[in-house]
Amino acid sequence: MSYPAKEILRNFFSVVAGVISALAIIIPIRLVGGLLSFSDAAIPKTQAIISTLLLIAVPVAGCILGGYTTVKVSTSKDIIHAIITGMVLTFLYAWINDFEFDWQYPDTGIVYFGFIPVVMIGGIIGVRKKRTMSNNHSSPPGTP
Repeated sequence: MSYPAKEILRNFFSVVAGVISALAIIIPIRLVGGLLSFSDAAIPKTQAIISTLLLIAVPVAGCILGGYTTVKVSTSKDIIHAIITGMVLTFLYAWINDFEFDWQYPDTGIVYFGFIPVVMIGGIIGVRKKRTMSNNHSSPPGTP
């Protein structure tokens, strides 16, 4: 079974759209959170807590949005495209960190394994939303 070229391009661009939407959320807010937490002066405890929450919660929200966007744009095999989006985001994160995995400080390595499941949460939300939208446009029961 062969796919038409238009469907292949749309599925490819669904992954690109998911990655770009995730990065559009992650990059600016991580920069602000980094500027808040990594200053030379002593920072208040509340500012440290807020910046830590930003540095943790924003990638999670960005990955969920990326998976959701990928599924909403793709035409078929939605979960596969969400997994590919998660793998691309994992690769980009590993590339930024020079592919390091330090056994003494495994927090960076743990993050490598966290992208795909979080993107899958957004993908599952998108699949459910897609199904409810397609069910809403069907004819009511009892009509031909």
